[in-house]
Amino acid sequence: MRELVILVADGTMKAVFDAFFGRQRWDLTLQCRAFDIWPQEDIFYDPMERDGGVYRRAHELLRPYLRTHRRALVVLDQQFGGERPAGEVGSEILSRLRQNGWEDRCEVVVIDPELEVWLLQDKSHVKRAVKFSGASIRAHLEEMGNWPGDAAKPLAPKEALQALIRPHRALKTKVVYSRIARAVSVSGCEDPAFLSFSETIRRWFPPEVS
Repeated sequence: MRELVILVADGTMKAVFDAFFGRQRWDLTLQCRAFDIWPQEDIFYDPMERDGGVYRRAHELLRPYLRTHRRALVVLDQQFGGERPAGEVGSEILSRLRQNGWEDRCEVVVIDPELEVWLLQDKSHVKRAVKFSGASIRAHLEEMGNWPGDAAKPLAPKEALQALIRPHRALKTKVVYSRIARAVSVSGCEDPAFLSFSETIRRWFPPEVS
């Protein structure tokens, strides 16, 4: 039986998770024990659906995995097409998963507002990925009005990250996101959704005590 299946919102999010779990010793990054996760079998999205479909049909999309995987994780953006609070969205999906057989073997992570908030950092690996030559991504985005000086994260992280990519037409979004995910720093990350994700993984796969 496989350890974990992850249902994500779309192909871009799958590329990010594929890249993250393709890192060497990602278990050390998350401070959990290592377990086998195969992107082709264990991380998926429904190409016919987007975030809204994941919200409505996660329990149906994951039903075939009830007997093949021990645990299920659902990850989507809060901005799935509605204006529902992240906590409310997550609770509703989780309730339907539990009622459909996953019981205590499932969890839902709703990123508020969207995936890019995990990726957009003022770090050298982000600069390389987006070919940014300035001194500070944060200062640049603040000057452009995308990242207020008193805000912990950009107001619209997807638009902010896309604005960094746009001048370089040859750059593909999935490729950029994957490059960032392969090197993204989680040290000191205080985003509630990422903390929920990492704490869930550690709870399910606690580090081995030597």
